[in-house]
Amino acid sequence: MLPRLVVVVTIAVCASRLCGQTPLSFESYGDRYNGGSGPMIAADFNRDGKVDLVQCCSSTRNLIFRAGTGDGTFQPPVTASADAVALQSGIAADINHDGNLDLVTVAALNPPAPPAAGTYVLSIFQGNGDGTFRAPQTYATTQEPGQAVVGNFFNDGQSAIAVGESYGLIELFRNNGDGTFVFAGSISVGTGNFSPVQVVAGSLNGNGISDLAALVLNSNDFAMPSELSVLWNNGNGAFTRQVLGQYSWSQITTAQMNGDANADLLVSYQCTPPPGTGYYCVGFDAFYGAGQNNLSKKTLVNSTSGLNPGDLGQIEGVDVDGDGYIDIAAVGALQCNGSTGECNDAPQGLSIWQGNADGSFLQTPANFFTSRNVQVGAAVMADFNRDGRMDFAQTQPGAGGPTEFYLNATRRRNCGTYTISPSVTVCSPVDNTYLPNSVHVRASSYDTTQVTALQEYIDGVLKYSEPVTSLDQRFPMSEGSHLFVTKAWDASGASFMSFRTVTVYDGTPGATCYAAMNSASLCLPKGTSSSGPVLIVGNGNTGTSLTTAAQLYIDDNLVVNNAAPCETACYGVNTMVQTEQSLSPGSHTLVFKVWDLAGDVYQDQKTIYVE
Repeated sequence: MLPRLVVVVTIAVCASRLCGQTPLSFESYGDRYNGGSGPMIAADFNRDGKVDLVQCCSSTRNLIFRAGTGDGTFQPPVTASADAVALQSGIAADINHDGNLDLVTVAALNPPAPPAAGTYVLSIFQGNGDGTFRAPQTYATTQEPGQAVVGNFFNDGQSAIAVGESYGLIELFRNNGDGTFVFAGSISVGTGNFSPVQVVAGSLNGNGISDLAALVLNSNDFAMPSELSVLWNNGNGAFTRQVLGQYSWSQITTAQMNGDANADLLVSYQCTPPPGTGYYCVGFDAFYGAGQNNLSKKTLVNSTSGLNPGDLGQIEGVDVDGDGYIDIAAVGALQCNGSTGECNDAPQGLSIWQGNADGSFLQTPANFFTSRNVQVGAAVMADFNRDGRMDFAQTQPGAGGPTEFYLNATRRRNCGTYTISPSVTVCSPVDNTYLPNSVHVRASSYDTTQVTALQEYIDGVLKYSEPVTSLDQRFPMSEGSHLFVTKAWDASGASFMSFRTVTVYDGTPGATCYAAMNSASLCLPKGTSSSGPVLIVGNGNTGTSLTTAAQLYIDDNLVVNNAAPCETACYGVNTMVQTEQSLSPGSHTLVFKVWDLAGDVYQDQKTIYVE
């Protein structure tokens, strides 16, 4: 069958809240290095101001370090530790306060068939600051561990650790202040089963002391619902448990979801679809931290778009489009047939529900699918190309181990204002991102009582204070990590705030290219003339059909062909090209094409003159 060249005419139509939303765009590319089926951790491990990756591993494979280049790509892998061990999960934290990021991991060294006992450990790999790690310090856990979280659990300013284990157990390990730990007690959150407890940490009271939330399945039947609990920290590592409800096929995370200083709890689950609306229903509930050991529950999403709630992968609350409103992202979401429930040949990738000013969310997600019929693994969220926007990545061990990257190419929206009282909306910077040289703060506040002032604290120092409800200021900053606190005051004397951590660097962010649905865009070079070598950047969006190739032609010659394997299984998808070409002086025609699984091709072209 001949390919169809698709020409798209866009007609602007306004319906409900959709008019206020910016269409999302991502560049996707598949990195063919086999990262394995274990955890993947994104952070600046070699202290060069760029996000790196640590990927892991098995009983016969070592930790692997991949240095970030700062443009969204990574150097070839090198061995990061001499020890080969099958890790269940891992996170980055500076647990010994030496300025180098360490790895906090858990492992089942010889896992037997349940319910027999094995050798289970918490392992701490102290970082050397160059992407390598020392031999791990290990601490035995009672049951099989699934994940570890770090927090200020003992109100001593030290990074303590909580480990979620099988049979409803959470164990605490207290930091001695030098990066060594001592067992400090355990918490039972139910009878559980051999599946480890999901556990997350955050200051739900907004007091800087870390609380916990736990999700435990109290049955060997995985079709049964799990029990969600919050564990309120009494301030000294003792916790009071409060059961929040029952959820099926669930994931949990913490994030600031509504513009205040408190961490909130986000849970995904299988909801009941209305009659006649489809086979699958994905739900999201938020439990907003309200202080004084109180949570306020709100259902955010009941989506019948066909996504399988049991295969959402990792969920996050993050501002994707720069409007200041938190969005919901699921990395690894599986799009099944909504009418029949059939998941064979189902596409999989990144799904995002965009947030609104009133704290509600669009019920239909924007989907960016990049694989089918492959096992997906660990997922991470970070600003890989240092442009102030959050990107995503996920391993695909079922396809031989490639990692799929999603670089955020969304055009920034105008800064919004939450209509939640009270709240501070920060459009930029986005939390945990990178910015060059200076930081542009755009923020606003809302309260039913009149807002009387807005302030900006940077690293604890007051830098801005005016009797206004919004601010738009640039602050020159030194290189390194900085804490921004935007604080509002109202006429009653009450204050409320929002926190952002930003890393400032001296350099240029990686280029990205916006592509609308069912289109191809050739974004660089800009204009009609260029000096060599010529940086060429193109990106495509093939809508609901998987992209199979992204190609660049120069003067009718194919010079880049980013094609992905896509027969029974599809993986390693590329929607973009980014290349530098040395072109001879004179006129050249550039044609960028993207192909999809249906045989459609979308293209963009331009003619440039090379000086």
